[in-house]
Amino acid sequence: MSRPACDMRLDAENGFTLIEIIVALAVVAIAVLSMMGSMSTHAHVSGELEKNVISRWVASNVIAETRYQAQFERIRIGRSSDTIRMGGHRWRARSTVAKTDVEQVFLLTVEVFDEDTKDDKPLSRLTTALAYSGEL
Repeated sequence: MSRPACDMRLDAENGFTLIEIIVALAVVAIAVLSMMGSMSTHAHVSGELEKNVISRWVASNVIAETRYQAQFERIRIGRSSDTIRMGGHRWRARSTVAKTDVEQVFLLTVEVFDEDTKDDKPLSRLTTALAYSGEL
């Protein structure tokens, strides 16, 4: 018994041609490359965000230590620098204490730098007022 002509045509059209397979692979490759670029950007941004958050913690800690010391010692006007380890990094915290127009109130600015990269641009900068209750 012979098959109808329409069945023979369906058998000949089963499967994919080489061009269809190459086009499908190209689409998949473009999608994978796009996702890899996006993931790389996300990892970089996450790392920078982590550095910014930790640098602010370092600055906050320096402010808290300076406020604590101001209770017992005279506040020293000028600039000082210290290296601090936190969050798997080394940080350089530069503190600047300046006089204000109000007696016994000083302005403390803390800038935090990534010591490992030796970058001259601070990752964070916090400023606060210090009050000294002792004799000047």
